[in-house]
Amino acid sequence: MSTSMEKSVSSHSEQHRSVLAWEGLTYTVKDHKTGAAKHLVNDVSGRVQGGELLAVMGPSGAGKSTFLDLIASRKTATSGSITLDGSALYRIGRDAAYVEQEDALLGVLTIRETLSYSARLTLPRGTDRPAIRRRVEETIVGLGLAHVADNIIGTPIQRGISGGQKRRVTIGNALVSRPRILFLDEPTSGLDSATAFEVMAVIRQLAVEHGIAIVASIHSPNWATISLFDRVLLLAAGQTMYDGPVTSIRSYFTQRGQACDENTNPADHMLSVVSSDFGFTSALEDGLCPGNVAAWAAEWSRQTDVPRTPGAPAVPSTTASADKPRSLASKTWVLTERNFLNYSRNILAYGVRVGMYIGMAVLIALVWMNMKQVDDRINDRLSIHFFMPAFLGFMAVAGIPALLEERSVMLRERRNNQYTSGAFVIANTLVTLPFLFLITLLFSVIVYWSIGLNDSGAGVFFRFVAYLYLALLCAEFQALLIAAVVPIFVAALALGAFANGLWMATQGYFARRLPSWLYYSLHFAGNWQTFAFQNLVKNDLDGLVFPCAGSLADATCQCSFPSSLIAQGQCAVAGSDVTRYLGFDGVSTTLYAFLLLIIAVVFRLLFWAAIAARK
Repeated sequence: MSTSMEKSVSSHSEQHRSVLAWEGLTYTVKDHKTGAAKHLVNDVSGRVQGGELLAVMGPSGAGKSTFLDLIASRKTATSGSITLDGSALYRIGRDAAYVEQEDALLGVLTIRETLSYSARLTLPRGTDRPAIRRRVEETIVGLGLAHVADNIIGTPIQRGISGGQKRRVTIGNALVSRPRILFLDEPTSGLDSATAFEVMAVIRQLAVEHGIAIVASIHSPNWATISLFDRVLLLAAGQTMYDGPVTSIRSYFTQRGQACDENTNPADHMLSVVSSDFGFTSALEDGLCPGNVAAWAAEWSRQTDVPRTPGAPAVPSTTASADKPRSLASKTWVLTERNFLNYSRNILAYGVRVGMYIGMAVLIALVWMNMKQVDDRINDRLSIHFFMPAFLGFMAVAGIPALLEERSVMLRERRNNQYTSGAFVIANTLVTLPFLFLITLLFSVIVYWSIGLNDSGAGVFFRFVAYLYLALLCAEFQALLIAAVVPIFVAALALGAFANGLWMATQGYFARRLPSWLYYSLHFAGNWQTFAFQNLVKNDLDGLVFPCAGSLADATCQCSFPSSLIAQGQCAVAGSDVTRYLGFDGVSTTLYAFLLLIIAVVFRLLFWAAIAARK
């Protein structure tokens, strides 16, 4: 997008201001206790135009959030209409953006990086890198963040920017695409009065400058903050109590016999008047009880002239919103790049885990160092091959916190139609695969030769790496699937521990003879530890010979496993004898490797489904 195009659009912003209008908007649900219909929003009409700020206010349960979701197309109205410049066809992402109450940001990225990736995901396909950089810098300056643009957002172990600055970054993610309409869900929540005023002042400046219509739900603002808005929509019991200029609030309530004291915040006053909770006694005394809220709403509808016309014509097609969006491949690449940067910096994502895997590899090497290739160490080898997949399974839960952070960012961006669940899953997979391979390779190099596993050739080692890598993929994807289904860390941790304990108990090391119903349901069905354990054992033992204690000459030869070599005059047991005794002799390592891959793919597909199911 060229600079001249941006200037051209800006110069015509006054005559082409977008108008969002809603008429007779009603949203009805069924009361679970009584079964009766309940109107959360009831016959609300109004409009907001570009460059204008509308505050949606009301007591708890007034229908503010529901109303905001309706006009933002996050919910479907039971009746009524919503139009943008006279057209009912508009959507979040192309024409509008929604800023949620929580700041969902990647903590290790800087402000500039955060806004750059957002711009690359939302600006149209033809926008080149210089134009993206200009847009990002304009947004940073407009938000008053130039002095901290290269500071990271912040993580639990790395100090970052302040709460007010995070709020502005979250808003900047939406503003960088220059939407025609911006919805804000309690943008000042959790901020002190000074910071709240600062945030809203920045929003007002950008809205007026770029002709963006702002609709924000506000909870208990001070008068300085509410004065930054042009109009207020006051709701009670889902109905309009007031919809007009901020400057007319005092006079309107005075006319209604609810005069506001000079020392009282008019915003607080009108909330107390229409509140059915804390203002109940006062309302009764003044003749306005919850029972006649509907009457006042009806009177408001009769006495006021709420504009219901379609509004101005649409902005010409030279705007960014009319251009083609980026392709799925392009968005997936941007997400992959961002994820790689996030993982490479985020100590909690892979840094800590690399340390844990290396530490455990060193511990295994010290405990089982230089195992002799003799009969009485075979059980030690089996223990190692059992322990490694089990350890991978338990340690995979360390990736859950990073996934939950990514997930919260993904939900915010997906709700704004920046990309699909599929793009997120593909990008997550593309970045996860090399990191897990690096972990597997480091672990294998430390463990394999130090404990004295099968050294009959390079092929045996690389098969060991491959089987362990497939096991780690299954462990990782299982943990991430659990986190996607149960996005609460403690609950996901408990469920992951249960799943891994279940696989360990039924994979065939502790109990080699399982009841048939367990054997077919848990030993094979999805138990990736079964296939990993048996492949590792087969890969290590096949082709090896383990001398037994004693000798055949004096009849003192004793082997831990039935041996076919004794009949051939050798006091030893072959690795194939051990696998035959364990019931692994018919195992196809190629088939089991393929089954591990299938399980990993199934876990990914289920992860995709779980992510897509979250709204």
